[in-house]
Amino acid sequence: MPIKIFSHQADPDGLGCIILSKICFEEVDYTLCKNFKDLDLKLNDFINQEEYVNYEKIFITDLCPSDNILTKIASNEKLNNKIFIIDHHISNLEKIKDKDYQFIDINLDKCATSLFYEYLVKHHYLILPNKTLKEFVKLTDLHDTWKWKEENNLDAYHLETLLHKLGSVGYINHFNDKFSVISLHFRYNEEEKNWIKEQLEEEQKYLDNLIKRVIYKKIDKIKYGIVYGLYDYRNILADKLNDDKSCDVLIFMAVDNETVSFRSINNEIEVKNIAKEFNGYGHKLASSCDLNPENEKELIKKFLS
Repeated sequence: MPIKIFSHQADPDGLGCIILSKICFEEVDYTLCKNFKDLDLKLNDFINQEEYVNYEKIFITDLCPSDNILTKIASNEKLNNKIFIIDHHISNLEKIKDKDYQFIDINLDKCATSLFYEYLVKHHYLILPNKTLKEFVKLTDLHDTWKWKEENNLDAYHLETLLHKLGSVGYINHFNDKFSVISLHFRYNEEEKNWIKEQLEEEQKYLDNLIKRVIYKKIDKIKYGIVYGLYDYRNILADKLNDDKSCDVLIFMAVDNETVSFRSINNEIEVKNIAKEFNGYGHKLASSCDLNPENEKELIKKFLS
C-alpha cells in the first residue's frame, strides 16, 4: 500500500520531508498545504471520506492540525494507528502539552526534515543513507533555523532560492533526481548555480521595489515595518531589513498565500506573542497568522492607523 504525506509547501523544510519520503518508500502520495488552516481543510476531507484506508502510513510534517482535527484523529482507531505527526513549532507544543497524543512528535531543537530523517533511520525505512543526503538534511536545518546566517552558509540559504526558481513540485522532483545519483558531497552543479544567479537577479528587482513600500511605525519603543508583498519574499525582506537595521519587527502581509508573517529583525522581540493576538502560531522569532478580513482590519488599525 502507498504512503501518504501532508507537508508545508512554502519552504525547504516541508518539502525536504517529502523528498525523504520519496527516497524511502516505493509509492508516495503527497499533499502540499499552504498553512495550518489549509492543512485542517484538507485533512478534514481526507478523514471524512475515509481516504486513510487506502494507505499503509500517513505522515504530517512541518505542520500540526488544530485541536478539533487532533481529537478526530485520536478517536479514530484505524487512523490513529496509521498516522504520525512531526513538527517543531513551539506554539504547537504548547497546544498539546496537556494532551496524550501518542502519534505526535514535536521537538523544538531541530527542523522537521531533521526529525523526519531521524525517524526514518530509527525505523529502518532509510538504510545506509549516503553522505550527500545527510548534508542536504543539515543544510535544510541550517536554513529553517536561520543558523545559516551565523555560519554564513550560502548553500543553505540558496535552498530557498532554488525553491523560488523551481516551484514546490519542481524542487521536490529536482532533488529526488539529484539524490538518485551517488555523490561524495552535496554540491550545486553548474545548472543549479545558473538557476541561483538568475533567481537572485530577479529577486533583487522585486526587493528594491518592495523596500520602498515598507511603512514604519514606532509603538512602545518598538519600530515595526509593515508591507504587502509576495509570500516568497518574507524572509528575503527580513534579511535585508536586518542588514540595514531598519526596524525591530517585520509584519509581512502576503495576499497570495493568505498569511501574515511576523519576523523579529533584532532577534530580541518574541513575535510569537504578536501572532497569538491574531490567533497565530509559530516560533519565538518567526510566526504567522491567517490574513483574513478580521485580522487584516485589526492589523491595519493597530499598525497602520
